[in-house]
Amino acid sequence: MASSTLEQSNVDMGSQFVQMITAQRGFQANTKVITTADSMLGEVIAMKR
Repeated sequence: MASSTLEQSNVDMGSQFVQMITAQRGFQANTKVITTADSMLGEVIAMKR
């Protein structure tokens, strides 16, 4: 380690942002699937009554 030197990051920010956005879109898609399935199940239960 050297004093008074700038630390260089070994993280590629561009690829990290792409991975984060991809994960976020996947999460949003899964949330919509769960919401739709819940709505369909509610309709089925309502039809049975």
